[in-house]
Amino acid sequence: MKTRCAIHATLAVIATLVSSGCAGKYVRPVTDERVEATPARLVRGGYLVNQVCACGACHTTREHGRIMSEPERTDAFLGGGNMFVAPGMSDDIWVPNITPDAETGVGAWSDDELMRAIRDGVARDGHFLLPVMPFDSYQHLSDEDLRSIVVYLRSVPAFKQPLPRTTPKLDLVPRVLFTKVGVQMHLPTRDVPPPDANDQIKLGEYVANIAACAACHSLTKKGPRPASDPQFLAGSEGPFEEPSVGKVWARNLTPDKETGLGKYWPDQIKAAIRNGTRLDGKRIAPPMAILVPHHSGIAEDDLESLVVYLRKGVKPARHQVPDRELTAEAKKIYGD
Repeated sequence: MKTRCAIHATLAVIATLVSSGCAGKYVRPVTDERVEATPARLVRGGYLVNQVCACGACHTTREHGRIMSEPERTDAFLGGGNMFVAPGMSDDIWVPNITPDAETGVGAWSDDELMRAIRDGVARDGHFLLPVMPFDSYQHLSDEDLRSIVVYLRSVPAFKQPLPRTTPKLDLVPRVLFTKVGVQMHLPTRDVPPPDANDQIKLGEYVANIAACAACHSLTKKGPRPASDPQFLAGSEGPFEEPSVGKVWARNLTPDKETGLGKYWPDQIKAAIRNGTRLDGKRIAPPMAILVPHHSGIAEDDLESLVVYLRKGVKPARHQVPDRELTAEAKKIYGD
C-alpha cells in the first residue's frame, strides 16, 4: 500500500509540473540565421568536433553499433547508428547521424536548429534530448565556437545511415521526467563570449567544460555535480557498466594528493591524456579509452591550460574511487 501511494504521489507531482507548463521555458524559437562559412570557422570547428568535444567517439558509426568495444568506421564518419547503454535510463539509446545527409542526418536542419540542439538540448521538432548528449556541458560553448561547429558539420561527407532510427524504451517515470518535465534541461543559452586566452585557469576551465569532463568525473545518480559542489570532479559516484568491458569508475581529477591528481607532475597528466596510459601505468579503459584518440590531438596551449585548471582552479576533494572491474576479455586489452 505504501509503495502504491508513493507511486501515486510521484505521478501527481509530475502531472502538476507538466500541467504548469514548466517545460516550455526550455525551448526557444529558432531564428533564420545562416552561419557564414569562413576558412577560420572551418578549421576551428574541425578542431572542436574532432579533438576537444570528441563528437566522433559517439556519433561515428561502429560495425555493430557497440561504442565501447568497436573502432570507429572511417567510411561512416559521424554517421550515427550506434546504441548507447545508460543503466537506469535505457539500454537502447540511439546515437543519431549528424552528417549533412538530408534524410537520415541533419542536412534538412537549419543552422539555428543545429545550434539549439548542440547547446540547449532541444531537437528540431522541439523534443528534449536525453542527457547522454552532453548539452549541459556544451552550453558553455562560445557563440563563435558554436557557429564554427555548425560550419564544420556542414562540410563533412554526407552519410546515409541504413539502419532505422529507434526510440529508447524508458520506464514511465523517467520518460515523463526527461521528455515532459525536462529535469535535464537548462534555460536557453545566449551571448556566450570566448574565454580569455591570457588567463590559463579560465581557458582551462573552458576546455574542461566543452570537453564534458564533469559529465563523467562528477557524475552522480542524479546527474553531474555542479562546480559549486565540494566533490566537483572528484570522480563518479557509481560505475559505468558495459557488458563487454565491465565496471569502470571515472577517476578523481581534483588536486587531492592522496586520492586525486595532486601527487602527479603536469607532464604526467598531459601524457595520460595524449597516450591513453593511466598514471599507474595501466591502459585507460572505456569510456575514456574511446575519447583518447580524439583528446590526444588537443592543442598544447589548451592541454597545458586544462592541467593548470585541474591543479589550481579546482578545490581538492578527498574521494577514493574504486578500481575498475573488467571482464576477462577486457583485461586482455587493458590489463587488470
